[in-house]
Amino acid sequence: MHRSITPARLAALVGPFDRDPAYPGLCRALQALIGRGRIPIGTRLPSERGVSTARGVSRNTVTRAYAELAASGFAGARQGSGTYVAP
Repeated sequence: MHRSITPARLAALVGPFDRDPAYPGLCRALQALIGRGRIPIGTRLPSERGVSTARGVSRNTVTRAYAELAASGFAGARQGSGTYVAP
């Protein structure tokens, strides 16, 4: 069984991040949390819509941040299932 994290909890963990531009800043913040084990491997990340609302950023920002996480090997997307932290 996979763990999941709520948008509010993720927003609290991320805290302030560089928003110039926002998506790489969000991606780096998530990478740091994953690297330190604050978001464990196998955890299902919240929906893009939920994170965008909780963090006050556009959905496109979250979509791009999640795509960068996947491209850098920190996450993997499963069609129709969500985005998960990768080993």
